[in-house]
Amino acid sequence: MCKKYKIVHISQTPLVAAPAKVALAQRMSGHETVAIAIKDYPINGPLAGKFIEDFLIEDEFTKGIIDEAISKADIIHIHNDLPQEWTTRLLHANQTAKYVYQVHSPLREGPLYLPRDSSLGLPFSLKLVVGQFQPRIHQDHVFVPNIIHDTPSVRPRRKGEKLKVIFSPTHLRPGRWNNKYVEQLDTALQSLVKLGKIEAIIPDKPVSPKALMAVRRSCHVSIDEIATGGFHQVSIEGLAAGNVTINKADYFSKTVFSTFSNGEKPPFVYADGESIASTLEDFANDWEKTAEQQLVSYNYFKKHLTPIKMSSIFDKAYETL
Repeated sequence: MCKKYKIVHISQTPLVAAPAKVALAQRMSGHETVAIAIKDYPINGPLAGKFIEDFLIEDEFTKGIIDEAISKADIIHIHNDLPQEWTTRLLHANQTAKYVYQVHSPLREGPLYLPRDSSLGLPFSLKLVVGQFQPRIHQDHVFVPNIIHDTPSVRPRRKGEKLKVIFSPTHLRPGRWNNKYVEQLDTALQSLVKLGKIEAIIPDKPVSPKALMAVRRSCHVSIDEIATGGFHQVSIEGLAAGNVTINKADYFSKTVFSTFSNGEKPPFVYADGESIASTLEDFANDWEKTAEQQLVSYNYFKKHLTPIKMSSIFDKAYETL
């Protein structure tokens, strides 16, 4: 049985809830774990309040419990970055904890990120990286997964049912690895909607993760990005929702991710700007093919990607401490 730890996760912002999801999975596995976000996203911004449900954000009410968690922690797990005053605070409060650093972002892309593990002044014993496209950039880090807590489900497409497609990027910033937009996708979706082949759902503003997942469960196809060769958390959410999950993930990205699933590569459907229209039309014209691929997605998530199984990957990484 894996040793059970007292773990504190700390991030400057919610990082679309990724640290809190790790903490929740670890609590489900028997660890005593808390996630702290130093601040929410800007109050007037579109992401404010949407990703903090499972975080503690420090105020007069929570400061005592945060101080206690830090002082008693066996592991302090830092995500992406930390203000200098927090570095000083941690070192003063706890001289025995093991420090873990995890990076979620590509280099020098919005929101601008530079590696901080060597400059934070903390004695990191382990460096982790999200195991999607990121390991090709951060090459001396151990791979760990993003975790999805939604219970897997599937609503296979039925005969006579129009193909329902969702595309829901959190942003449209340009970049090598953060890019989530190609013009051909817009054209393909608009054309296929006009032809009556598909129903397209494209939120015009950020919505809560729970609402977005509820809508995704009603769809047959989730489109991630088809620009970079990587993929993002939405692809994992697509599998959990039993969707045909379309992205441009290349061999490297899928091979890295397969380390979390006993070597079985994720059942993503490949498309790029040139092929997205024909890929969607093929599924639109074949309800049985759609339903079969939906079941493949659902079964893969259920077999490999549940929170307890993903938490065990962090346990294995911590064993090196």
